[in-house]
Parts: sequence; C-alpha cells; structure tokens
Amino acid sequence: MRRIVALALAAVALAPAAAVAATATANMNVSIQITAGCNVSLTNINFGAVAATALASATTSTAAMGGLFTYACSPGGVTPSLSVSQGANFQVSNRMKGASAGGFLPYTLSVPTLPALTGATQTAQITATIPAQTTLPAVDTYSDTVVVTLSY
Repeated sequence: MRRIVALALAAVALAPAAAVAATATANMNVSIQITAGCNVSLTNINFGAVAATALASATTSTAAMGGLFTYACSPGGVTPSLSVSQGANFQVSNRMKGASAGGFLPYTLSVPTLPALTGATQTAQITATIPAQTTLPAVDTYSDTVVVTLSY
C-alpha cells in the first residue's frame, strides 16, 4: 500500500505542468513633476580678533573670513538675486552691537550679482566692510544677524 501511494505521488510530481494558454499585458506610466527648488548654505563672516587701532582704516572681509554663499537650484534660465536684510541692530546703517559694553560698530555688506541657474552647485562671495573709525571702538565682541535671501 505504501508503495502504491509512493508511486502515485511520484507520478503527480513528474506530471508535466499545465501549459500556459494565454497572456495579457498592460501599460504602466512612470512620471514625476519637478518643481523649482534650491538648496543653500552660508558661512558666517568673522573678522577675528582685531586691534582697535587697525580700524583707523577701512577693513574688508576676505573669503577666508567667511561669507561664502553656496546654492544649487533647478535650472530654467532664471537669473536669481541675492539680498540681505538690514540686520538686528540697524539704525540708519548696519551695525554690530557690543556684547558687554553695548556700543555699536557700523559695517556694510556687498552682495554680488548672480549668474543664471544651471542646476549645478554655484557659489557667491558676500563681503563685509567696517569703515574707517574716527573714534576707536571699545574693546568688546561685536556681532549682528542678517537674513540672506535667494530669490529665483
């Protein structure tokens, strides 16, 4: 009896599979909508430690001091623009405020004109200038915060 069951199972296992009688196909679309967008980063400008007497002449930041604006935007032939706010201590002009003495140190920012968007990572250098001081500033750490905006 076991032999008959074993032979029956073997016969079922060795039987040819049923042939495929027909096939059906369908199309599937794959799509994406790309919208305009940018990734941006910015390094702070830091003049470092400067003797008050050095500010008798105008001092302009260099690339090594920061201010590098890096951006990658969707291409499209659009020419973007870069702008900066007046800053947290603005009064007639941009000013950095002293942390302990509370005095102010004026400065200006220069923002470059940007080229058309390419889709690749691009950079622009923002510079800060502290104009020559006729009265030397108090010893302190001065700072200000501005908002940098990329419009595209």
